[in-house]
Amino acid sequence: MIDHKRRLWCPVLVLLLILPSFVLGKDMVMLLSNDAEAYRKVGQGITATLTADKPSFAITTLSLDELEKQPALLAEKPALVVTVGTRATHYAVQNNISDAIYASFITASALTSEVTTDLNLATNLQGAVILDQPVGRVVELAKLIKPELKTLGTVVNSEGPGRVSELTEQVSELGVDIQLASLEEESNPISGLKEVFTNCDVFMVLPDKARFNSKIAKWVLYLSYRQRIPVIGYSQKYSEAGALVSIYSTPQQVGEDTGKRLVDYLEGLNSGKRPVRFHYPRYFKLSINNKVASSLNIKIESETRLEEMLRQQYGVRVRDEAGLTLEIVK
Repeated sequence: MIDHKRRLWCPVLVLLLILPSFVLGKDMVMLLSNDAEAYRKVGQGITATLTADKPSFAITTLSLDELEKQPALLAEKPALVVTVGTRATHYAVQNNISDAIYASFITASALTSEVTTDLNLATNLQGAVILDQPVGRVVELAKLIKPELKTLGTVVNSEGPGRVSELTEQVSELGVDIQLASLEEESNPISGLKEVFTNCDVFMVLPDKARFNSKIAKWVLYLSYRQRIPVIGYSQKYSEAGALVSIYSTPQQVGEDTGKRLVDYLEGLNSGKRPVRFHYPRYFKLSINNKVASSLNIKIESETRLEEMLRQQYGVRVRDEAGLTLEIVK
């Protein structure tokens, strides 16, 4: 059983005023994929943000390794389980450890290919804050880097066919053409990537399965250097390795965002409103490789200034950047 000594008890009347009836007298369990620093930072951000709004809210944090070794820790179903990472999300949904699961720190690809598709979009998955940046935000960043932008290039894993039509539609709505290759995970990516780089002005890398990401990364950066095409990555490591700029959300930002989404979710249960199930991250950070900018002869603003410009530009086009509609592959 969960250690009840860790609970913060308040009089029933106070609880009635603060918490939705959905969680009265029950715990929220936060399940981390493992004890790595990134997952812990997300968890800390969720806890700090959620308890700032609801100071009497009781949260028990477990790693998946702990739970697998001691299944009795969840002998009773918690009212709400918040998962951090793909592994924890898949385990929680597959084993139905709660009737209400809220996921965080997971890519759209993992959500559709490793959780929702395999499990037919289980009804216990109430929502998620994903790691992918909204495409519109990346397009606006590409325009700030290269004002004459006409064609944006990218590549997707062929295991997610719905993403091709989704990306094409989203980019086209912003007045930009897209050069896109859909690659088999087992195939040699070089020919498909070459065609994309030959016909694009800026190349964006989308987060996908780790194996697929690592397989294409070296070729993406090699072709960027050879073809002199700037690359927008999805992590600080990508820009350090040779992408001109990366746009990403830090674990702390994802944790804070998830905490705020959970507040909305919990309050929506009482109001009867059905909140948006899946969300892009609201907060982001940029990392620029100035050596690459110099090599490509691209004048680029500072990270702080570019972030400010991006928020202004993207805000003009999109009122609410939060909502995400996932096309589930059957």
